[in-house]
Amino acid sequence: MPKRSGTKVVFHSEIDPDDHIPINASVLTPDIIVGKSIEKIRKIKLWHGNKQVQLGKLFRAGFSAGLDMGGPTLDIHGPIPTVRHLGKGMERGKIIIHGDVGMHCGTQMKGGFIHIQGNADHWVGAEMSGGRILVEGNVGDKAASAYLGSKYGMKGGSLHIKGNTGHELGMGMRRGVIVAEGDTGAFTGTRMLAGTIFVRGKLGDRAGASMRYKGSIIAIGQATELLPTHVYNGEYRSMLFLRLLFDAIEGEIPGIKFTEKEREGPYRRFTGDFAAGGQGELLFLSENNTSLGG
Repeated sequence: MPKRSGTKVVFHSEIDPDDHIPINASVLTPDIIVGKSIEKIRKIKLWHGNKQVQLGKLFRAGFSAGLDMGGPTLDIHGPIPTVRHLGKGMERGKIIIHGDVGMHCGTQMKGGFIHIQGNADHWVGAEMSGGRILVEGNVGDKAASAYLGSKYGMKGGSLHIKGNTGHELGMGMRRGVIVAEGDTGAFTGTRMLAGTIFVRGKLGDRAGASMRYKGSIIAIGQATELLPTHVYNGEYRSMLFLRLLFDAIEGEIPGIKFTEKEREGPYRRFTGDFAAGGQGELLFLSENNTSLGG
């Protein structure tokens, strides 16, 4: 079969909803379907607990009638909460998940697009270095973070979360953009070195802990507990760099639009974490954070 860059395969989950054994789908990326017959795709082996099973035992799979111009595409109809590591290391193409997905989705992703039309469990986008992830629902802990023992978390690309997030969003972040429309848990941006985290909802406790270099956390909603090692610098309005940053984010992430109030401010600015020798920046929309600073 000749290779078709726009190949699209539709998967319908036949996983028993009462079966809670995790399925390791790290081999399941858009590239794996290119040039393969549907019979070969169905014979791809996934780890189901400590046993290997053919993909066709877990999903009904078939080619879509038309090609997807976004490159090779996996169109997965779930929910698939026990499926882990889906899209690990992917470099191109698209994965569309119609429902919830399990842990580690899009980890170490280098390119392409993952669209999760439900909730994502812990570690979504961990250590990603490129590409784009959109989550319509909520995400668990450590999204776009570093794995334990790793120096860096997110190193590029973008993560857009329309719901709420768990703890340690963007831990160890080195580059890239995270937009969280909802509330975040504790330790957002902990050990952050660079990059941008934008939060429209409430910012969780101890945001920016151990920020070791630069990077920005921008909070529109009310912030809760702020570390005393972040120093108040004053209130600022109509910052040119912020307008340019928002323009760049709008250009990078389809569907993101910043309001004039978000662009204009004023914002209360803090720097730190000085306990870690950091020069990070935290900006809080003044009207929702009157208790912060002077």
